[in-house]
Amino acid sequence: MLFGASNFTVLLVLIASCFAKKTTQESFTSKETLEQTFEQGTNSELLWAPYRSNCYFGIRPRFVDGTPFIFGLMWFDTTKFDSMTRLRHFVSDEDHLERFTWEAYDPRLGGRENIIDPENNLNLTIHFAKTHDDQNWIVRVNGKPLDPTLNTTTSVILYMNQNIGKDPEGPSRLMHINNGNTQDENTFEFTGISEDLGKYEVLINDNYGNYYTNDTLDSIEVVPGCNASRSSHVGLTIPDTEVWRARDIFQSLLTDSIKDIVKELGETIDSGLVPSVLTLRNLHEFDQGNFHYIQKTFDMREEKGFEFDVVYNNMDSTQTIDSGKQATKLINDAIYEINVRFDNHFDIEDTENTGDKRKFAMEVLGNLLGGIGYFHGTQVIDRETVLDEDQFESIKFEHFKEEGPYSLFTSVPSRGFFPRGFYWDEGFHLLQIMEYDFDLAFQIAVSWFNLIDENGWVAREVILGPEARSKVPQEFTIQSPQIANPPTLLLALSEMLTKLIENENELGFSHSVVDAEQEEGISSQLGSNFEYIIKYSKIIYPRLQSHFKWFTETQKGLIEEYLEDMEDDEQFQEVHQNFVYRWLGRTVTHCLPSGLDDYPRAEIPDVAELNVDALAWVGTMARSMKNIAHILGLEKDELQYAETERKIVENLDLLHWDSKTGTYCDVTLDAEGDDEMQRVCHEGYVSLLPFALKLMPRNSPKLKNLLTLMSDPEKLFSPFGLRSLSKQDEHFGAGENYWRGKIWMNINYLCLDAIQYYFPEVIAGSPETSELHDKEVSNMAKKLYNTLRENLINNVYGNWKETNYVYENYDPVDGHGTGSVQFTGWTSLIVNILRHQGL
Repeated sequence: MLFGASNFTVLLVLIASCFAKKTTQESFTSKETLEQTFEQGTNSELLWAPYRSNCYFGIRPRFVDGTPFIFGLMWFDTTKFDSMTRLRHFVSDEDHLERFTWEAYDPRLGGRENIIDPENNLNLTIHFAKTHDDQNWIVRVNGKPLDPTLNTTTSVILYMNQNIGKDPEGPSRLMHINNGNTQDENTFEFTGISEDLGKYEVLINDNYGNYYTNDTLDSIEVVPGCNASRSSHVGLTIPDTEVWRARDIFQSLLTDSIKDIVKELGETIDSGLVPSVLTLRNLHEFDQGNFHYIQKTFDMREEKGFEFDVVYNNMDSTQTIDSGKQATKLINDAIYEINVRFDNHFDIEDTENTGDKRKFAMEVLGNLLGGIGYFHGTQVIDRETVLDEDQFESIKFEHFKEEGPYSLFTSVPSRGFFPRGFYWDEGFHLLQIMEYDFDLAFQIAVSWFNLIDENGWVAREVILGPEARSKVPQEFTIQSPQIANPPTLLLALSEMLTKLIENENELGFSHSVVDAEQEEGISSQLGSNFEYIIKYSKIIYPRLQSHFKWFTETQKGLIEEYLEDMEDDEQFQEVHQNFVYRWLGRTVTHCLPSGLDDYPRAEIPDVAELNVDALAWVGTMARSMKNIAHILGLEKDELQYAETERKIVENLDLLHWDSKTGTYCDVTLDAEGDDEMQRVCHEGYVSLLPFALKLMPRNSPKLKNLLTLMSDPEKLFSPFGLRSLSKQDEHFGAGENYWRGKIWMNINYLCLDAIQYYFPEVIAGSPETSELHDKEVSNMAKKLYNTLRENLINNVYGNWKETNYVYENYDPVDGHGTGSVQFTGWTSLIVNILRHQGL
């Protein structure tokens, strides 16, 4: 495994203890108390964070669905009339930011986000930190001009809303209480009450900064209420479901104000008044309401810039934030502890040889964690449309409706382009997150498993509510219970449990997890609450069973089409006919369910097509279920899943291995011939998945073939990582060119991990060596492992050094980043790979 040796051992001990068949009564003083302590502690620590992943900065509480408090941040330079086109709110590649990154982040503690916005001449740093009881938080916003000679402004718009919930007459409200009558008109105090959160206050205080002024004008108040030299406040009521439209509503209100100004003063307005013209006022005389805008416009002609704090205090807390000095200490303590935790888990040193790779790794991990969001709302589902042969041209889901509401706690692949939950991606995210915070990874996995419905289905994309749907093309919003996706959540679990079973005798179940935690500096409440995991596992196991059943039934292939033509083929007769699979929902051009969207398949789709990667993923599911059943002591289930895994492993060779090309291939009917079985071979990631998912026997002679394929620079090997498709394939780089040669971290990670699994001697100093392969093959594995690993690190790190970002994928020709920018989903697995640089 690419898990750290020592930390991974601790995790194994932890899981062993969590899933142990028997727990001694002496280990617990009160089961209910321990369960409550874990749940209350976790819910408290993870209550507040920037969980609105789609925003550059947006806060909402986790698990508060009825009456949450919502906070967000927007900004733009107001010196030009067209400035609103550069108003920032939702993360977007089209904003052309030079940088937006969490330099340090932990959802339990807080962090520091840095944003460099050249078009708005702004270097923005946002700190977020919480009190030790996790009830209160501070947001510190610091802005500096990139170039103070440009004479720009920075207008920051804060907005906050106390959702009313289902009862409009209920107590939930948010009121501005000082109404600008304090000595400082730029200081604000709000008081709020939420049925879910209780009573609280919000304080907004300036630390320093000069508001916009213009010495050439007698006054910059263009009309009453439009004065950029002081903060502006507008309160109104917005329906809970529309709060996410804060940017649109702001622009609409500001446009109304501008039109009124032009009507009153004419179109010729002094340029020095533009910042005031672009200041929001209460033109429509709204009542104060539950939704509030605060706009602060700072003069950016001095390098110092500005800084202000937003403080949220729960009135029942004994740890309220009462001073700027206290806020500074919370921020500094949070950053310090994040650094300590990171070093305890990854230990990546900056030396002459490694450069600033620690900073790189910390930012990549921070952005993965900073992309964790909490989503609540309805999902659009079509349960009626049946997929048949007509689907190959296009799939039309016309019988959809909204279901729910549902909730999901998840990381996202990319805050700018994919700010929602992806089943296919999340398992890879967890492989990274569990290295840093096992409890957090567990919470995310639990949230996903809770979405498995009574039929065993979970959507491939979980798009909850209008805010999440606003970032998704309409044709992709509808989810179908017939469409699957690679079950990577079970992959993550399987990887851990497989290693656990291999080390069960060595580790035992009596090892003291508390001692292990102290040795490794790992913080884990689960370490003292094994009973909770056992209890939950017994609850979730039937769901996993139904999910396995749903997957294997909906994706089952049609082997009958081949039986007559292959009746004389002895090898085919050995195929386990009930264990063949294909991706339902593929079209002529795409196979979205596979996750490898445009990877070439048979040119003419057929209902009898059998996909090697679908079979391999079912094998992974069977292995995972086998391991869970083993840990829970369910011997009958364990034998059943082991038998399924065995048959799938055999079918991979019997049905999908092509001796001519020496690789694994899809199977289909020859549409241009006599409907005979033929293998469709496109050397690339699909060919590697039986190896990457460790489904080949450890002594398989076919391993050499795949090592050769991965090592061939004319096919898959490149100076930047393994290509998704062979350079010699006719489809290489063609068409949409998404999975047709681009280098993707998730499959590269699996391949590195598999090399280490089959050839443990590739890790220097490893006590385990493989005696199943000759020296030539072992040396080939060592060379491939070391060069591939080095190439991946150098390329991803090099791109980050040059651009400040990591990417969705990388070009196979020159290695430059392509696809979505700041794709800190599975690309963050580079941190797992990097930590082994000293081995």
